[in-house]
Amino acid sequence: MRAVALGCVIVAAGIAAHPRRAAAQACCVGTGLITPARLRTFESAAVGVQMRGRSVMGTFLGTGDYATSGTGTRELGFEEDLFAALRVGSRFQVGLWAPFVQTSRQAGGLSGFGGGLGDVAANARFDAIDAGTRGHWPGVALLASLSFPTGQAPDQGGPDDPLSTSGTGTGSFEGNVGVALEEIIGQGFVSVAGWAAKRTARSANGVEQSFAPRLSALLSGGYTFGHDVTVGAFASALRQGDNHDANGPIANSGVALVTAGGALALPFWLVWRLQSTLFTDLPIAGWGQNQTVGFGATVAVIRSWI
Repeated sequence: MRAVALGCVIVAAGIAAHPRRAAAQACCVGTGLITPARLRTFESAAVGVQMRGRSVMGTFLGTGDYATSGTGTRELGFEEDLFAALRVGSRFQVGLWAPFVQTSRQAGGLSGFGGGLGDVAANARFDAIDAGTRGHWPGVALLASLSFPTGQAPDQGGPDDPLSTSGTGTGSFEGNVGVALEEIIGQGFVSVAGWAAKRTARSANGVEQSFAPRLSALLSGGYTFGHDVTVGAFASALRQGDNHDANGPIANSGVALVTAGGALALPFWLVWRLQSTLFTDLPIAGWGQNQTVGFGATVAVIRSWI
């Protein structure tokens, strides 16, 4: 769930009249690795709140086959994120993300609802080259984040939570490093980002497990109309190899998922902007593994300071 959330927190912003601002926002249809409050070059800080809803329609099995949810089976996920970003110098910015996660499930005649604080993450971004400032050279940014196991892992719910609805986190520390390439084409923009993530080992149900690195990629693009109204589209993919225990690799325990969607940004009151996305995981056999498949939306309100 955490990987899906990182791939789907997509925000769109830019401007038609000022190429410098458009360059600063070129990646904002893209990566949620950093924070939805991606600062533009003239912004010094931002805070915001985001709401997310997702309905599960099926599951990828360990073999990569896709199975739709059975009759009487239902899963809804909700999330409210508080986030902030602060500029430190002209090219470096840091951020903080605090998610609150809730899950509703029904299966096998049982139903449950639970939630709480998820895994809090700190992140950083360094803009080595601003998009649109070096001729045909794209903008280049270095990305990094670290999440902390402040949420509850799904296996820690106990006998009173048979459907694991109280799970809100991974139970591990997780570090991410990545790079983003951004280009401005008139009033349009395109961004390609890739990153690698690694979780620390943990014990689940008495079994010590370690996790392979997870590789993720994101392609996004968009177009800015008048009054800073921006539309965009994106596609993201993630893949992780098999987990390991004391006996070696655990067969068919890897993770994979492909997600696509669209985004819209609407500025208002000068220093405020509304950002929204619609997204769906692609239920194509062989394109996923050990992940639920769903569709949903996000809505974020951000307040920035110059």
